[in-house]
Amino acid sequence: MKSQLLAVVEVDKIDRVVCQAQGCGHGVYRRIHVVRHHDGRLGVYGSDCFDRLFGDSIDRTPRYGGGEGRLLTAEERLMLVENTERFIAEFEAEHKVLLEQAGLRREQQEQVELATRECNDRLRAEEARRRPPTPGEIASVEREAKAIVRRKFGVDPDAAGWRGLVMAEVRKLLGR
Repeated sequence: MKSQLLAVVEVDKIDRVVCQAQGCGHGVYRRIHVVRHHDGRLGVYGSDCFDRLFGDSIDRTPRYGGGEGRLLTAEERLMLVENTERFIAEFEAEHKVLLEQAGLRREQQEQVELATRECNDRLRAEEARRRPPTPGEIASVEREAKAIVRRKFGVDPDAAGWRGLVMAEVRKLLGR
């Protein structure tokens, strides 16, 4: 396992934490980097020591939170100092909740898009049903419509007065 940047956080200047780089010991309050080392242990570093220790050998996008450095509450700061594992576990739990919420939002958005498409499809179908048939559409089913009129009513559909019945059958055949 290679080292991984887990979080970038910050605290108020008065509440700075100690950089854990060997031989450093400086107080850090901005851009505190929490790293899980390749051997599984956690470390807390200031920007300079983080750059010196890890350079380009680590992904600079934190696993939890954004890269801008979230300001910690007093309780979170205390947890970072006293129990970094628990601090990271809290970040991970928060991250999972955010992922679940994002998934739910994505699912809801997909449902809205599907409902919108279905509604638009129904509207287009209704518009198509209401518009009068084109001459080409009439021609495509007119022979069949005349055969239905001839069979149903026993009349010559080409004779005067039967065009309305033929057109009614045309609309039925076209689904209108």
